[in-house]
Amino acid sequence: MTGDPRQADVEASQALLDQVERDGAVQLPALSTAELCVLGAMQATLVDADALSWWSGMLEAERSGLSAMALKFLIHRGLLDEPAPGTADSPLGENVDLPVRPLLAMILAGRGRPSFVVLRREGPKGEPERMRLYGIAEEGRGLRALLAEVATGNHVSRFGPAYEYALVSPEEAVSSLLRWVDRAPARKLGRRLPKVIDVYQPDKGSGPARDRIEVRVDSSGLHVEHEGVGTAPTTTDCDEKALGRLLADLFAGRTA
Repeated sequence: MTGDPRQADVEASQALLDQVERDGAVQLPALSTAELCVLGAMQATLVDADALSWWSGMLEAERSGLSAMALKFLIHRGLLDEPAPGTADSPLGENVDLPVRPLLAMILAGRGRPSFVVLRREGPKGEPERMRLYGIAEEGRGLRALLAEVATGNHVSRFGPAYEYALVSPEEAVSSLLRWVDRAPARKLGRRLPKVIDVYQPDKGSGPARDRIEVRVDSSGLHVEHEGVGTAPTTTDCDEKALGRLLADLFAGRTA
């Protein structure tokens, strides 16, 4: 008598979250734009215009063929289950159930159903950087982890631009943002731009809600301006610990 394979996946997902809680971070598989698009993940929550334009700019026949190739590759990588017996003659992606394995499920949960999304940029008018964070919450337990995504811009053969992923603890996510705030700017000349951290809640019908934290760094320390949802900006002088607490509280509040 064999156990329920879905229960095994639930236990594997729970073990993955427990490992993140213990170790701070777990590397996840990289994915290509084609793989994300065929899974519907590129169109969810946060859209990369260049990657989606690459995908939608193909002829229908080319996109259909690439979709089938991407699904086969996901099966080969062990990220999707094999098709059920009796469906071998059906084209992949057309009424064929391909259950998602735990590592890929974490990426899809973060990208498709995040409790919040974090973008960072240099200067209020700067373009968002290639690294972003997606909150992953569990009912009854709150925020469990964050999916860290890096858009590398590197093309993977015919499958388009690649994305790298890791699952990180809330504490590690806050620490990574503090390290980024403290990092010297790429530009050496001119005034040092503030570091901006935007925390978005998914659109619940009235548009996405955003908290913005703008951090200016000088010899006297950190100067933090926080503009919350529907509230006037507040400015405080603080140290890294206080900024870390602000970010941690904000993430927890956006999960509630």
